[in-house]
Amino acid sequence: MRVRGASPLPIESLGMSEYQYYEFVAIDGPISDEGLRYARGCSSRAEVSRVRWKNTYHFGDFHGSVDTLLKYYDAHFYIANWGTVRLGLAFPKGVITPEAILPFLRGGERYEDTLTIKEIGNRCIVWWERNEEGGCWETGGEGLTDELIGIREELLRGDYRALFLGWLADFDPDEWQDSKDGAVMMPPIPAGLDQLTSALAALIKHFPVDRDALAAATRLSQTSTPDRIPIATVLERLSVSEMRALLAQVAEGGGAGVMTELNRLTYPRVQTPPSQAMRCVDFAAKTIETRKVRQKREAEAAAAKRLRETELRKQHLASVLQRADAIWSGLDALMDQKIASAYDQVANQLQELRDAYGQAHDIGAFQQKLAEFRRRYSNRPAMLRRIEKL
Repeated sequence: MRVRGASPLPIESLGMSEYQYYEFVAIDGPISDEGLRYARGCSSRAEVSRVRWKNTYHFGDFHGSVDTLLKYYDAHFYIANWGTVRLGLAFPKGVITPEAILPFLRGGERYEDTLTIKEIGNRCIVWWERNEEGGCWETGGEGLTDELIGIREELLRGDYRALFLGWLADFDPDEWQDSKDGAVMMPPIPAGLDQLTSALAALIKHFPVDRDALAAATRLSQTSTPDRIPIATVLERLSVSEMRALLAQVAEGGGAGVMTELNRLTYPRVQTPPSQAMRCVDFAAKTIETRKVRQKREAEAAAAKRLRETELRKQHLASVLQRADAIWSGLDALMDQKIASAYDQVANQLQELRDAYGQAHDIGAFQQKLAEFRRRYSNRPAMLRRIEKL
């Protein structure tokens, strides 16, 4: 259950051991001297470099400003064991237009909506945030940032699947069955939901979506994204002035940023057909129908599985009954070991024999043999306790 309209509860009130993990990563290139000075001043224990800042807190808290660090670093990931996880990706203002992002926003505040945006100076930060009541999340934040930062590159290429999944994380189909909400439109459904990248798979792991809503959206989505453009073709399309600008950037130490930009240009921008516009109430209806179909399919599969297991159990017990005399005679050798593990084996075999005789409607024969066994080992209380309910 999501906590709406409030920040997470303090760790002390939850009575659990604290775990907080903070990480910032520079993607477009090393941060400036100014940024490095600020980053080092945020903590005396953090691992700090021009490309990464990370620290784990088991007590105390982060004393810097996340917003300020995102003026320098390009990505931020945070996870706490009381149920908060967030991903922030920073972009130069104007690189991703507000018109592209706004359809995926619900207009709520932080802690209310999974997906929000914030402008800090000349940077635009896209936030995914989740707050779970009760918490007790995983405590292994190390490495998760590297799984997620590919989303930034995808967004720069015009691949807005991560934005749609952020919107979908807050979509509850059962809340969209009132005809008064009929005018509310859902955002455009991007192509390629049938083949999520590893970064997008990591995103929905930490910001889960309704699986039936995702299945419904996938059926409405185009089934593939455009193939990459060969790098040679990209270079041929650049003008002389563009090539000079890129070479100057390399000469000034920005080679990593140039490679990122060229790599980005190898991906055609994904176009979402405007005809896919759909009302939220209609999408909710499709999601609920998808849920019913899935539940029916799962119930049928479960029933078939139970039937198979019942038949296999019958065959197994028939085999046990055929070997009953050998099993009874083999119990004495186990009892002679006078150890707990052997007693456990005896108890299990007696349980199997009881079920086998019961299936053959001959439980009286089993009880007679069991009574003989109990008399023979009446001085073994540890064994008798194991079979007192047979």
